[in-house]
Amino acid sequence: MITYLNGYYGMLNSGDDALMQATAWGAEKYLGAKDFLISTPRPITLADNKKVAATLTSKQIFKGENRIRQYFASAKSNQIVFGGGSVLHNSHDINQKRHFIKLSNKNNALALGVGLGPFANSDAEQACAKFLLECEYVGVRDKASFDMAKYLAPEANVALTFDLAPLLLLNENVSFSTEGRSGVCFCLCPSERLKNNLAAENARLQQIANAIISVYRQTGEPITMLDFNGHATLGDEQVHCALMALLPSNIPVKHVAYNPNPLQVMQLLAGFKCVVGMRLHASILAYLVNTPVVSLNYHSKCKGWCEQIGLAEHLQFDTSDINAAQLAGAICLGLSTGFTAPTLPVENAIAKSLKNWRA
Repeated sequence: MITYLNGYYGMLNSGDDALMQATAWGAEKYLGAKDFLISTPRPITLADNKKVAATLTSKQIFKGENRIRQYFASAKSNQIVFGGGSVLHNSHDINQKRHFIKLSNKNNALALGVGLGPFANSDAEQACAKFLLECEYVGVRDKASFDMAKYLAPEANVALTFDLAPLLLLNENVSFSTEGRSGVCFCLCPSERLKNNLAAENARLQQIANAIISVYRQTGEPITMLDFNGHATLGDEQVHCALMALLPSNIPVKHVAYNPNPLQVMQLLAGFKCVVGMRLHASILAYLVNTPVVSLNYHSKCKGWCEQIGLAEHLQFDTSDINAAQLAGAICLGLSTGFTAPTLPVENAIAKSLKNWRA
């Protein structure tokens, strides 16, 4: 039996890497999957060192080549698992997923740990409703998505679950140590740059730079910039380099490039005293290894996740209105007296994540 894992995989994004590894692990453990096809333009090495060949290409010979490749993979598969991410918001993409289901074994598709919306128009809502009804089971990762799913398709088999990433902790290959924690890690993303709103991005970066200067002067903790997306133009390197350029030369700053192995990324995050995460899965993975998180929310999915784990309000910041003094104050207070822990224990997050597999 061939299981097709479909998602934004192999795109040089640590969050999607984590979702892919968790999806493969769950499919093998709970669905009995052994042979995988994965929608990726790059060869994948799973956590158990199993090699999976690329089914897509990074350089299409003609427009739509990768879509055709996905059609072939769907037709060869016995079941499809849409694993994790904000994958249901665009009518074009949703309808493609519906085609994949029809080409594979109908009534045997799962969408797990996914987010719904925001939808661009009513066509996207209608496409999503049909998709939900055509899946055997859908696990949505946040209450807003669950409420939307029940509104769009009340008869669909939809459950409120959780992000898939906590399942990484059940993988026998994961290990991390929190001994000797040092420094503060920043994981930003170029959200305003991608909207061509450089003024907003520059204003945000200046506030974050001022906060870093204050944190270092008060604590002496070294600073790390960690890329969660390694794409040449859409990734995090440019925004982190721009931020570092705003810092005085006497502040020790380390820039860590994207790592395609999410288990190693978790090990790295476990070594910091605090992670300031704008990238959603930087915050999620840090939470999983019990590293205190300060969340810079740029999207509703970030706010929704903070609510799910019960992250203290003073550890959440809206990226459209960051105040350097408040950000520095939250970090310094946590470093000196201890960070307020999320109200949701990690073990409970794992249990919620397992609901994606109806375990």
